[in-house]
Amino acid sequence: MARNKEETKARILAAVGKLLAESGFKQLGVNAIAREAGVDKVLIYRYFDGLPSLLQCFGKEGGYWISPRELIGDESTVDAETLADWMTYLLLGFLHDLKRRPITQEILRWELLEGNELTRELANVRDQLALDSLKFLEQKGSFPLDKDIPAISAVLVAGVVYLTLRTKVSNMFMGIDFDSSTGWRRIEAALESIIQSTIEEN
Repeated sequence: MARNKEETKARILAAVGKLLAESGFKQLGVNAIAREAGVDKVLIYRYFDGLPSLLQCFGKEGGYWISPRELIGDESTVDAETLADWMTYLLLGFLHDLKRRPITQEILRWELLEGNELTRELANVRDQLALDSLKFLEQKGSFPLDKDIPAISAVLVAGVVYLTLRTKVSNMFMGIDFDSSTGWRRIEAALESIIQSTIEEN
């Protein structure tokens, strides 16, 4: 019985991701999700207490956003010593992961177009994961008093998200070809250079 419940919950979460990617938030509702998952809508209320809680669960468990623990992986294998090293490692890992998540990219595009209760639920989950990443960085090195690490991180992450999302409509930006591995390597090198030169540790 427990196995059937978990399988049903997994189908419902998968249906949320599929519908968000295909049609955004306008068509997202309990009835549409139940149809896509092939379940009675009563089960959505029974297992998730309704749509807002379902979206919170999707944000945490639906494979929509990488968790800090997944991003960090096995710390013993990471060649990082300074705060700048760890920031570079996390940001490049985030970039590589986002490029592999087309559903996440579609959801982020919709979030930019529609601000509503449903988009806010997913944004809240994502913001908490970002704060968890900052807490991890604080453990790796004290934040310099003259550097606003959260603000610097926000600007860099926003740049990564924008460039990734933009590739759907155009592969060229500032003369850089994002349809080639060379273009992305230039971005990775630029991110590392910005972090290393900005986060100077004495």
